[in-house]
Amino acid sequence: MERYSEVLGLPVICIDNGKKLGMIQDVIFCPKQKRVEGFILERKGCQVGKRVVLLKDVFQLGKDAMVLNECSCIKDLKKAEAANEVEEKGNVLGLRIYSRDGNDLGVVKDVLFDYKTGAIEGVEVSDGLIHDLIEGRNILPLFGKVEFGEENILVDKEAIEEIITNIGGLKNRMKGK
Repeated sequence: MERYSEVLGLPVICIDNGKKLGMIQDVIFCPKQKRVEGFILERKGCQVGKRVVLLKDVFQLGKDAMVLNECSCIKDLKKAEAANEVEEKGNVLGLRIYSRDGNDLGVVKDVLFDYKTGAIEGVEVSDGLIHDLIEGRNILPLFGKVEFGEENILVDKEAIEEIITNIGGLKNRMKGK
């Protein structure tokens, strides 16, 4: 599983000639489908349009680089959208998460996804700066019924029951000493 925050800045390398084609600037999410559509590369020189690599064109995504089969995999984002190669893109980071019972669970600070299928598997939840410092952040797997809206995510109790407590925060560090 990959983390949004860990793929940003990775170099993009072409397998057929070993050439570095750029670096990942952002990830294209489709919240409606709960998946990753592709990756936006940083602009080179005075390029006007955004360049994109679609998920289907990624040969491998490792911890140190993204590898593509061919250099021609890089496309102009507007052309990819016009050809319906990129579905509705939207934000996942910053969305507030609520349970179906109406409880506020926090805000999405990172996204965990499977680059082979594109599925968003879970989100890292922040419950505020002080809570994050003391307790650390939790991982909320996206099980059961999950609804993505423009401003919020609504989750079923199945997902809440599976929250993974992250081993971070000052409290956990103090226990280790």
